[in-house]
Amino acid sequence: MNFIDQAVVNFFVANRVEWLIFVMLTITYLGNTVMIGVLTALSAASFYIHKHTARILPLLFSVGGSSITVYILKNIINRPRPALGLYTEFSSSFPSYHAVAAVALYGFFLYTIWKHDKHYLKKPFMIFLFILITLVGISRLYLGVHYFSDVLAGYIIGFVWLFISIKLHKYLLHREQCG
Repeated sequence: MNFIDQAVVNFFVANRVEWLIFVMLTITYLGNTVMIGVLTALSAASFYIHKHTARILPLLFSVGGSSITVYILKNIINRPRPALGLYTEFSSSFPSYHAVAAVALYGFFLYTIWKHDKHYLKKPFMIFLFILITLVGISRLYLGVHYFSDVLAGYIIGFVWLFISIKLHKYLLHREQCG
């Protein structure tokens, strides 16, 4: 995997362009800890206000569980970041928190819209969220702050927690209906 990791870093470093750096910095911001925390809190509040309380705990499981998993793995594995990053990150490289959080949060939004929303913009929102999740991972590679395996592992971890939260949500809905 080291060969693939380095080849991906080299590819993105060799193909950087100024305007795309700004775009990728903007996209990567959508996966940082502060943004994910704020969006999670606002979403939980919105679910509460709109009486979709069965979505709150699964949302917190998805984002919180994945965040705790990343914290533990970063401290155990302690992998150095690529040397060619455009800016300095202070945590270790493996796994990518941004990739994990994108799947955990935006994936939960995608699931919620897919399963429950009947809005005419349902499909465009779902496509947007899928593209956003993908671009958050790509932005980490483009900016040179992660290896491909960091992002791939991040997507897998995020998906595992998303899957758990979806199962929890289905259980809570079933319990609510059986009342």
